[in-house]
Amino acid sequence: MRRGMGCGLAVMVALVVGVCGAGCGSSSNSTSTETTATISKAEFVAKGNAVCVKGEKAQEAEINAYVKKHGLENKKPTTAQQAELVETVFAPNIQSQIDGVKALGAPSGEEQQVSSALELSQQTLEKIEANPELVFGNKDVFAAAGKQLHALGLTKCASNS
Repeated sequence: MRRGMGCGLAVMVALVVGVCGAGCGSSSNSTSTETTATISKAEFVAKGNAVCVKGEKAQEAEINAYVKKHGLENKKPTTAQQAELVETVFAPNIQSQIDGVKALGAPSGEEQQVSSALELSQQTLEKIEANPELVFGNKDVFAAAGKQLHALGLTKCASNS
């Protein structure tokens, strides 16, 4: 990430990168976050964190490309650019991560906790899609979801939370 990037974009990038592990992909806006399969705890943590790391790297690359393409290295994006970043980069990436973690299933006995964390992540993403400037504020909008994800061992998901 470039040091001279505008404060608003830098905050957004930090939030985006930190939240990546919460889940992303298609922007289906599906609120169903029920998990089905059973997976060992160790496998869930390893695979879930891998989903988040992969999503974080992809999102960071997409944001960097957007910043370069639009000459935002030292500027804060306009309101329209913020909305475009959320719509074209942030939301699809986070949705892909949510979907990726959901597809893993849940460790036996932790089904409710996984479902709750993914549902909260999905609800937060939907709030951001409706109000993109939330990502550019000073508040970590994924803090509550991050806390739940971290409790499950998914520390690479919502890593700034």
